[in-house]
Amino acid sequence: MALNMLRGTVNMKLYTAYGHPNTGNKAPWFRIENRIIYSSYGNPEVTKSTPLFIIKGNKVYPSHSHPSGMSGSPWFKIKENKLYPSIGHPDGSSGLPWFFMK
Repeated sequence: MALNMLRGTVNMKLYTAYGHPNTGNKAPWFRIENRIIYSSYGNPEVTKSTPLFIIKGNKVYPSHSHPSGMSGSPWFKIKENKLYPSIGHPDGSSGLPWFFMK
């Protein structure tokens, strides 16, 4: 469902899910605008509102503005309304979601 919404220009927010090391934060960590992910006011790690990730299909890649730099390997995979760390993520892939969209 969320992936279908992302095909348009729908703006959404990303909140930490139960698999994230800092779960429980009620404020959104990221916001999505036109398939670009920006930091949001709830993210304690990155305060600047720069494009950090790019959504391509159901995969999420770090952008040139990300502190770790661009990557050819996706950091997250989108399944339904959740983002799961994938093989390119520095902490490795996981079957537990790190973020959910709403």
